Amino acid sequence: MTIQLIDELIKVCMVLLVVLTALVISRRNLISLINTYALHSLVLSAIAFLFFLGEGANVFLYASILTIITKLWLIPALLKRTQKIMKIYTDLEYHYLHPTSSIFLSLFIVIIVFLAFSGIKDDLGLDPFNYFGVVMGFSLVLIGFMIIFSRIKIITKTIGYLVMENGVVLLSFFVGEMPFLIEVMVLMDLLALVAITSILGFGMNSSIEEFHKRLNPFRNWFKKVDEK
Repeated sequence: MTIQLIDELIKVCMVLLVVLTALVISRRNLISLINTYALHSLVLSAIAFLFFLGEGANVFLYASILTIITKLWLIPALLKRTQKIMKIYTDLEYHYLHPTSSIFLSLFIVIIVFLAFSGIKDDLGLDPFNYFGVVMGFSLVLIGFMIIFSRIKIITKTIGYLVMENGVVLLSFFVGEMPFLIEVMVLMDLLALVAITSILGFGMNSSIEEFHKRLNPFRNWFKKVDEK
């Protein structure tokens, strides 16, 4: 497989990531939302493996394997188990942005990021291929943040964080060698697992306000401990 072919396949995969992100934004059925995130992670794993084929660096192979284990299998399985226990099937509540307006805003974000980096790509030493990757990665980070901002339910906010995490990983592939890439991925996945475990413990159907109320007994307990 030639380097040119690998680069083209990576570009196709990055476009697929943006399309799948748009599907994440528009999905209201939670099982469909989780499955779309799993596909999102599968494409990210494929990108890491293609980088391994092109550059031969083992860190990309490890990133691909770690993505499959955590983002394609472990996290979606835990989310589905949580959804089954809580018996919540849809999320129809939004802050400010509904799915249609969110998709248009996502396209606007990609365009703005493209234009913003076009003025500094030479200063950053980015060739056209890396420039395209940085734009896609940074766009995913912002779109994931938008999902966190626009959704009300904790579960969909968590998936927004996971999309943002995938964007950070994608961005790291194009900004030079990252010796701590695997450590960063493990840390971010652990944070996601803690969030999902909290959802399981305090209620998947909670909004962020209700979620905070459910934590109040623990806050009061800690205050009493401090007073003693």
